Amino acid sequence: MVKQALVIYNPSSVTQVGPDAWLGEIVHRICFDGGYRVNVLATEPNMRHDSLTESEIAANDLIIAAGGDGTIRLVLGTLAHLKLPLPVAIMPLGTGNQLARNLSIYEDHLLVDSLNNALNVALKGVPIPIDLGLMNGEYFAVAAGAGPMSDAVLIPNRSEKATWKMLAYMSSMVQTFALPPVVFRLAVDGEEFRVTASGLFVTNIADLGVGKLSDSAVLDDGFLDLCILNPRNFKDYLTLGFRFAGGFVGGEAPYYIKKVRAVDVEVEPVASRLSRVQRLGQRIRGFMRGETVEDRPVFQKVTAMIDGDPCGTTPMHIEVVPQAVNVLVSKRRGQE
Repeated sequence: MVKQALVIYNPSSVTQVGPDAWLGEIVHRICFDGGYRVNVLATEPNMRHDSLTESEIAANDLIIAAGGDGTIRLVLGTLAHLKLPLPVAIMPLGTGNQLARNLSIYEDHLLVDSLNNALNVALKGVPIPIDLGLMNGEYFAVAAGAGPMSDAVLIPNRSEKATWKMLAYMSSMVQTFALPPVVFRLAVDGEEFRVTASGLFVTNIADLGVGKLSDSAVLDDGFLDLCILNPRNFKDYLTLGFRFAGGFVGGEAPYYIKKVRAVDVEVEPVASRLSRVQRLGQRIRGFMRGETVEDRPVFQKVTAMIDGDPCGTTPMHIEVVPQAVNVLVSKRRGQE
């Protein structure tokens, strides 16, 4: 019997070229080098993990996810929702390609053909089980977040991401020093506490592409890493800047990491306490925009982010789904 493969791709993936430049190559290689009969399915706006039926997916021997982190999240979430153990091959064709980076499928280098590497993994790789996160009923593969530093991931538009790639995120992250922190109320595996933070992330991966968010995050350990960032002065911002821009680990910046299985995130509706640098940055930002600035804002709720996309607002219930899906990686990566 001929093997079946389904390519699920994003027709508007944020790359320098459109699907017409790479979809044909994917189909050709999978057909002629892999011996598969290939069908293709274009994603549509507002598709969710429950948009596709089991009959559309289960008849295949291989699922290929082609696009950025949002497309990868959709495909993996679909497999997890349907509880199908089918192997998934990732074609990293977005801006960040964060999951592919952490699985050693993608390398951002001018001399490396990332699509060819991904196709080789699809044809010769081995499946490994990885965890996913679940935030308010939505699956994620990379990270969930809230607060100004999380919002910075959402700021760059499609054109900026296509042109500047990861530099677009670095630019928006730098601007967060002018934004006030948020007071969060957290319930972590039965323990409740309150924190003030400029960024709160619950991550499934270690490397963000512009540096490490967590040094201990592992894709198959049955945990997520809760990362709380609250820089207070220029030295803190500088330390975090080195951490993200260069992968530097260390320093004295307020940075808290805890392994969790589940966490509930709510906003405490009280005035956040601004540091001197945050107050100065906020006033400069207000002056440049001609706006009146409230020194101590009171947040009722903030935007929730998963894998670089907005996904409602707080409160957030986040939990790990251990070994939710099977992803193809190189044989060397599979033996690690």
